[in-house]
Amino acid sequence: MNKEYLAGLDKLINDAISDGAFPGCNIGLVTKDDKYFASYGKKALLPKEEVNDIDTLYDMASCSKVLSTTTCLYKLLEAGKIRLYDSVKTYLPRFMYDNITIWDLMTHSSGLPSSVTKGSTITSYDMAIDLIYATEVSYEKNTKIVYSDVGYILLGFIVEAVTGKPLNEAAKELVFDPLEMYDTTYNPVDAKRCAPTEDRDDIVCHGVVRGKVHDERAYWLGGVAGHAGLFSTVKDISHFIEMVLNNGVYKGKMFLSPATVDLMFTPQVKEAKGVSLDTNQRGLGWIVKGDYCSAGDLASKETILHTGFTGTNVFIDRINKVGFTMLANRVHPTRENTKIIPFRGRLGNYIIAHFGGRNCAS
Repeated sequence: MNKEYLAGLDKLINDAISDGAFPGCNIGLVTKDDKYFASYGKKALLPKEEVNDIDTLYDMASCSKVLSTTTCLYKLLEAGKIRLYDSVKTYLPRFMYDNITIWDLMTHSSGLPSSVTKGSTITSYDMAIDLIYATEVSYEKNTKIVYSDVGYILLGFIVEAVTGKPLNEAAKELVFDPLEMYDTTYNPVDAKRCAPTEDRDDIVCHGVVRGKVHDERAYWLGGVAGHAGLFSTVKDISHFIEMVLNNGVYKGKMFLSPATVDLMFTPQVKEAKGVSLDTNQRGLGWIVKGDYCSAGDLASKETILHTGFTGTNVFIDRINKVGFTMLANRVHPTRENTKIIPFRGRLGNYIIAHFGGRNCAS
């Protein structure tokens, strides 16, 4: 890769760290012909400063939805084990609605609210399960897009019901091992490898959270949930990006069919905002370009992306033939720091302009 362009990329990230957007981060940049990895800043600020390194495990937060749960569902779809329009109740008899489908949950248009009702009162695993199944719809399904953690928790339960295995074991077998994502896991064993997240004093944690999931609902579900809980590295995620850019093939072996990869990039639902043609648009699990795109303004219409609350993000632009992940712990030491949100788009613009672009199209 062009050294001058890489130096510009490094400067943008180091400037963001100096501005306090996040303590540090790791990046993985994947193009048609090459990969670039880099580590920046501090892994930890509290209780003492620690220099970051490229093998740091980051709490992926909501990126767990797409890298793990969604991909498991794609694999089950290909295996003939599920259909997108199957009723959720087919697999989860305790679920109270007959008319809500897997497709509804994956597109965040099911009618379910963003979070579990009374989620802040959870004090045990059993209570979490009860509240998930007691969560009522808050709007008529397929009338709008409401990003829903509870929907993806249920999708995780569906993966478990179909495979007969806990989600972490199913994901390892279906996704992580075939893609050689050997560091990607739930409930990591070595907390020292993990970037710490929030300094908190509540029912979940007294002190800095490290090696345990930051998300409260995933915490009460034992660290393994359909919406959050995954930890990973930029090198592991680069394998996933490489597979998608190679039309489903990883190291000469088909992981996903080209038909499934096409489906990943196919918009399923969208919401217009006034006269803007830049809509809020989602596919199955993934955001597909859309408004306020975290991949930037230059990303093509065939870009899938997702972000995580802790400071993680992934995007794959198959027209520009470039994929990128930045793993940061912007919630360390506090979730009140939101400077990363506008920075992601600016960084995406730089990446598309210098490492992707229409000049890469074949």
